[in-house]
Amino acid sequence: MKKASIFFMVILLMIGISAFVYSGGKKEAAGKKYAGQTIRVLFMSATYAEAARDIAKDFQAKTGAKVEVIDFPYVTLHEKELLGLTSGAGSYDVISIAAQWDGEFSPWLVDLEKYIKRDNWDTSDIMESVWQNSGKWQGKIMGIPHSNTPRLLSYRTDLIKKFPRTWDEFMAIARKLNNPSKGFYAFAIPGQKSQLSGQFFEPLWSLGGSWADKNWNITIDSPETRKALEIVKEEMSLADPAASAWGIPEASAAFLQGNAAFCLAWPTLGVTINGDNPDKSKVVGKWALADYPFGKTGLTVLSSWDLGIPSDSKHKDAAWDFIKTYTSADNQMKFFKKYTILSPRKSFWETEALKKSKLYPHKEASDRGTNIWWRIPAGTAALGVMRDAVSSYATGQWGLEKTVKYMENGLKKVLKDNPPAKGIKNTNR
Repeated sequence: MKKASIFFMVILLMIGISAFVYSGGKKEAAGKKYAGQTIRVLFMSATYAEAARDIAKDFQAKTGAKVEVIDFPYVTLHEKELLGLTSGAGSYDVISIAAQWDGEFSPWLVDLEKYIKRDNWDTSDIMESVWQNSGKWQGKIMGIPHSNTPRLLSYRTDLIKKFPRTWDEFMAIARKLNNPSKGFYAFAIPGQKSQLSGQFFEPLWSLGGSWADKNWNITIDSPETRKALEIVKEEMSLADPAASAWGIPEASAAFLQGNAAFCLAWPTLGVTINGDNPDKSKVVGKWALADYPFGKTGLTVLSSWDLGIPSDSKHKDAAWDFIKTYTSADNQMKFFKKYTILSPRKSFWETEALKKSKLYPHKEASDRGTNIWWRIPAGTAALGVMRDAVSSYATGQWGLEKTVKYMENGLKKVLKDNPPAKGIKNTNR
């Protein structure tokens, strides 16, 4: 009888173990608040998406929710996000939004204020100057900023001892250093249409130019526009002839191989990651970051991204917890150390690691930076007009006056086709 009891106990134990193994540990996961849920999060390809993958397993271990990370390159991300938002299919639970899309996407995004209040989530650590440009729209908190990068440039410290303050000085140094006969150029520049317009926006804004005034009257036909166009065209003439086909990776690589004096690609997407890695760089210890020439205003182009929750998400609570996890101070520091992603948190910039970093010049530029793109539904089409015009002029296809007239007529048309809502002023000018 005793042996029979032991036998049955062993059988029951084996059944229990088999059931647990068969369930893949679901018994343990069942006690976690999001057990069985899968959230789909959408990011721009490269560092932001990789950072999301880095925390996905830990997030699942803590909450029970599996994280599926989807990514697309910048040139197609807007289209994918807009389609996902407007389809009503609940395609994504979290999306990473470029600040210039905030106003366009806002109607399909959850107002996060109720979650912030419910969890008493600390908003005071987010740089207010950033949040006003990225994540807040018309009184609604539709995104939490997760990356804030004012555009700086990289330059060779062994060749340029004193960085120029004016555009005239900047271009004079570039002409002097340019030496095509030796395969060395003044600029490593991302000349693809999707990136080249940024090189026009830098001088335009710093010289005091604008697309439109606060009431949306188009102001692009100006001396500042003409000078900015001439600058970007000359930059292309002082770059590798292949640069018209380059994106950020190719421009960054050219600079890292020692083939240019300045790199005009976003530094955090290439140069700062590998600049002091002897396996990938020939300019170790010979590079630094700087503001573009101050000009009249000192303004620089600001790239900001925020995380929002689509209204048709089926897992809003899990999505909010993922946003809190991704934007936490600890993870933001991890992302910086691994990918040089810059956080919009005040505390981030107060750490010794940042103060001693080559990336610290971003701090002052952040305080002056502005989101130059219109954050209204017409903004994407307006940017397309500017990209077409800048590319056509810089590559010699169009003359100066044709380019300016195309910009003016194009901006007027996109505002006519999709006018700003009543009461919305142009704050990005």
